[in-house]
Amino acid sequence: SFIEFPDNQDVLDLIDKKKVGIISLLDDQCKTPATTDKTFSTSLYSNCKTHPRFEASFRQVGLMKFGIKHYAGPVEYTIEGF
Repeated sequence: SFIEFPDNQDVLDLIDKKKVGIISLLDDQCKTPATTDKTFSTSLYSNCKTHPRFEASFRQVGLMKFGIKHYAGPVEYTIEGF
């Protein structure tokens, strides 16, 4: 039987959209000399903070973490070594 679930395109865009998605931001960081987990986190927080599926509470920022609100529920990711 068919299982209905919400459109997940906004989460896919958050992760993989060219120039503004998390993977694109990480790719840019990898191409730039002397980048660190901290420079990636700064880029991530500043570029994704307004996305409705992205979350970075004060606690998460302090621990260099962020969350994505997937259709099945929120998932927290660690930036260290990302």
